[in-house]
Amino acid sequence: MAPNKSTYPERTKKILRVTLLGSASNALLVLLKLFVGIVGHSSAMIAEAINSISDFLTDIIALIFIRISGKPQDKDHHYGHGKFETLASVVMAVVMISVGVLLLYNSIISIIGLGMGTLQLPRPSRMTLIVAFVSLLIKLFLYRYTYQWAGLLKSSALKAKALDHRSDTLALIAVLIGIAGATFLDERWLFLEPLAAGVVSLFIIHMGWSVLRPAFNELTEECLSPEIEGEITEIVLSTHRVEGIHRMRTRSIGGSYAIEIDLLVDGRMSVAEGHDITLIIERELRARYGTTTHIAIHIEPSSHGHY
Repeated sequence: MAPNKSTYPERTKKILRVTLLGSASNALLVLLKLFVGIVGHSSAMIAEAINSISDFLTDIIALIFIRISGKPQDKDHHYGHGKFETLASVVMAVVMISVGVLLLYNSIISIIGLGMGTLQLPRPSRMTLIVAFVSLLIKLFLYRYTYQWAGLLKSSALKAKALDHRSDTLALIAVLIGIAGATFLDERWLFLEPLAAGVVSLFIIHMGWSVLRPAFNELTEECLSPEIEGEITEIVLSTHRVEGIHRMRTRSIGGSYAIEIDLLVDGRMSVAEGHDITLIIERELRARYGTTTHIAIHIEPSSHGHY
């Protein structure tokens, strides 16, 4: 069932439900991976457990910030609290990158130790393979489910979580290969296991950066994409008696858009007629981008010079 885009509280509730599903799954995976990683002598599985711990912590952060972002406008926040959702994405990204760097360092140390003969690692048990495969199936489901709702709800925080789930699926494939090689091949191939842990860390760092960059751009008031601005221009110019656009400014506020337009109309038009045109444009834009879209339209006469 598609979400109700017309009511912001309903959007927030759905985001929270999707995030809670991921949180419960990550909590289960933390216990499972950590236990099997320790008992099964698998550094790659322990790395995955640490990754799941970071996922769980970022879920908690997301739940806190998303709940705040769902609050309506007030006297101190005239544009609502949508930026808190973007801030949650930044915090999650920083945690992901930090965890990735730490795991990469430990993996490099282990590989060097194995190569120099100063470190001995026990062969991982086959139980770790089963847990890795089950974890992969869970993460595949979470990625597809979360990404679908991130698009429908236009949620940067959910998109960040979806990308995190995707990085986990790719990392788990590497873990499966590494553990299988270290389990079924001779001792010369034991380095595959910490190597898999290193691959996990690289995926975590990459996904952290892919979340941080757009969230940082949004916090620094980057305009909307050329595709979306093109849609806005088409909607405005298709309105009867609109002669052009002098200037347009756009930005994101969490899951909402802010659109400011200097509109060109016939200079002989009355104030009431100009007002009616702005109401039509506002209705069309909110029908396309949601009722929480912030719209400011300034009417200018097309017959005068512009700066």
